[in-house]
Amino acid sequence: MYRTSRTIAKQVVPLLAGCLLLNSVSTTAQDFDNTIQTRFNTYREKAVAEKVYVHTDKGFYLAGEILWFKIYYVDGASNKPYDLSKVAYVEILDKDNKPVMQGKVALQDGKGNGSFYLPSSITAGNYTLRAYTNWMKNFGPDYFFEQQISIVNSLKPLPPAVADTIRHTARFFPEGGNLVRGINSKVAFQVTDQYGKGINFNGSLINQRNEVVTQFKPAKFGIGNFTFTPAAGDSYTAVINTEDGKTITGQLPAIYDNGYVMQLQEDANGQLHVSVTSNMPARSQQPEEIFLFVHSHQSVKVSTKKTVANGVARFTIDKNQLGEGISQLTVFNDSRQPVCERLYFKQLQQVLSIGATGQATQYNNRKKVDFTLNTSTTAGKAVPANLSLSVYRMDSLPLQDKSNILSYLWLSSDLKGTIESPEYYFSLPNIEVAGALDNLMLVHGWRRFNWQDLLKNSTASFEYIPEFDGHFISGRITHAATGAPVSNARTYLSIASTKLQFYPVLSSNKGDIQFDVRNYYGPGEIIIQTEGQLDSNFHVDIRNPFSDQYAAHGPSPFSLSPQLQQTLTEGSINMQVQNAFFSDRLTQFDIPKIDTTPFFGTGYKKYLLDDYVRFTTTEEILREYVPEVAVRKSDGKFLLYIFNWETERHYRSQPLVLLDGVPVSVQKIMTYDPLKMRVLQVVTDRYVNGEFTFDGIISFTTYHGDLTDLKLDNKAVILDYDGLQLQREFYAPVYETPEQTASRLPDFRNVLHWSPNIQTDANGKAAVQFFTSDLKGKYVAVLQGMDGNGHAGSYSFTFEVK
Repeated sequence: MYRTSRTIAKQVVPLLAGCLLLNSVSTTAQDFDNTIQTRFNTYREKAVAEKVYVHTDKGFYLAGEILWFKIYYVDGASNKPYDLSKVAYVEILDKDNKPVMQGKVALQDGKGNGSFYLPSSITAGNYTLRAYTNWMKNFGPDYFFEQQISIVNSLKPLPPAVADTIRHTARFFPEGGNLVRGINSKVAFQVTDQYGKGINFNGSLINQRNEVVTQFKPAKFGIGNFTFTPAAGDSYTAVINTEDGKTITGQLPAIYDNGYVMQLQEDANGQLHVSVTSNMPARSQQPEEIFLFVHSHQSVKVSTKKTVANGVARFTIDKNQLGEGISQLTVFNDSRQPVCERLYFKQLQQVLSIGATGQATQYNNRKKVDFTLNTSTTAGKAVPANLSLSVYRMDSLPLQDKSNILSYLWLSSDLKGTIESPEYYFSLPNIEVAGALDNLMLVHGWRRFNWQDLLKNSTASFEYIPEFDGHFISGRITHAATGAPVSNARTYLSIASTKLQFYPVLSSNKGDIQFDVRNYYGPGEIIIQTEGQLDSNFHVDIRNPFSDQYAAHGPSPFSLSPQLQQTLTEGSINMQVQNAFFSDRLTQFDIPKIDTTPFFGTGYKKYLLDDYVRFTTTEEILREYVPEVAVRKSDGKFLLYIFNWETERHYRSQPLVLLDGVPVSVQKIMTYDPLKMRVLQVVTDRYVNGEFTFDGIISFTTYHGDLTDLKLDNKAVILDYDGLQLQREFYAPVYETPEQTASRLPDFRNVLHWSPNIQTDANGKAAVQFFTSDLKGKYVAVLQGMDGNGHAGSYSFTFEVK
């Protein structure tokens, strides 16, 4: 259905992989400071960052269930709701990165929601749910939102258990990036298992003489740090003894004879003390100047310089100067080369506090659950917020990860790789959490900015543009024989329907075409034609709008205990019964209220043909009661001309002729059965769209808007193409009356309530109500959300159904 387009991959170059010099930078310190800030701000303005977070109704599904989700879309710099892109792409990928479900979801005011019906053909396993915008494709798949979900198909045998080979990985990260002989350094470490989870261990750093230099063990999640001074001529090996009796060894990064070492310390008064120690040989009589550049989410916070004295340059930064969340500190030497870098996390001062009042701890079957939601700032001030709520049954099956919108937006989305238990770093603000958070900063690299792009001083260019007004359908026109692009080809895209959608474009010098398609929802058919279909050798490819680039890590291997078979069988029976009795609910969608005005506007003559004599030829219709159109014949071919009331003459060129929004030739429309037409509209004004000008429009619409029995030109490209996802209605029965409660229809819902768009009022309050089902057990209500200032938060509570 699609031809995929190749995404431009951006290489990430390590900080000291080469000498990246600022081009054309003056040698004065002030000029360097001004130039780097200017370039930084210019790059930031062009490379706008976006983030998406997806809240799913749960994390474990059976084939035949519906996966519900809510998308939060924010400015990547401020984490505030954003309104640039209007479309998000959501996919479910299997272990081989093959998409099993895909959807385009409309975004408005920083949010959107949708669903996937998981078919009975799906295979059991762990899957990756990911989401992104068209603009985010410019920066690679590491920027996409990803979440692991589990799906079991009880109608198929479970896949064989994968042999679980224990593998441990040990990595070491000098603070600032460098180890230099003779200079004391802090070294962070991370030791994980084959699933990226941290392990407990005891470690020793041993030199070549088998002498123990220092001992170390992790503080949290297999992460910690130690300090030591590399000695001249010595080499070092880390020996790690795990709790299960295994021994692994790891090598430290290369140790330099000369270089720079960075250290950061925070005092009790909120001051950050950054020292840069150097043993580089002097290149001049003047002491070396060291520059420190700090930015928080690509907003410049500090740009200053110090002179090296006795081998050390010392900087003091007031923590209040930094933005909340992650800041990047980069050190430049006097040759304007980045030589050290590390991250620092400033705790959030304000988050969204979500609570609920009025709920009970226990309910009977088919009883009302009602409570009031409260949203406020950390300081207790009530604020309006937008929330999503899922209420589902907790059983012995695996539950979803505890990560939430707060930890994702402020931590996981800005660090490479997987963060274990990210919610821990936003728990109690104590010394242990602060230490673990700083260790995390030391072992993870920065995701959202790389000096290579700025230091090259080249104009940033991007292959994908934001879909700021609707979905883009893009492709390329080439010569079929040579593959050479066809430029300036007048190309039309139409979507056959009663809502007339017609989009003309000229192909670029590279043969590229891009149609800005608005308000196109649900499955449908698109038709692409070049004007007059002049050349049968033209080949039109429509690109797949979904990314074909994937993150290096995939879902963890799938395994399920045989003891859970009874639980799976019970859940499967409940699901099948529910679907059997309420199958019509699976296909109930909210039809969006969209503008059905024709693309050419209103105010033109419109003929409802059933109000007139139904002639058997189009020629008779036009001649008998459509005075705006003159019918002529030349050499046995029909010619149509529209009367221009302003000049009181007919246009000299023939008009654009459409059937259900699809351009057709005059000869084809004149031979088409008029009894299949319902509406005729005539645009008597000259219609201009960009570089296209038409001397009027004659538009016919059939009863169903489906080009009934019309045979299109065989050179036209006709494709099944899904528009924006239609939103399903979440069905939940109501038991307000005794008659409703006594209904003999079974109610085996395990998701009692899904509400993706709860808005609290100015007092931070919103009422929620739903009813329990026939399934007893423990249920959890999970809330995620954010306010208009980007303060995010989550909350959950449990209750029991007897």
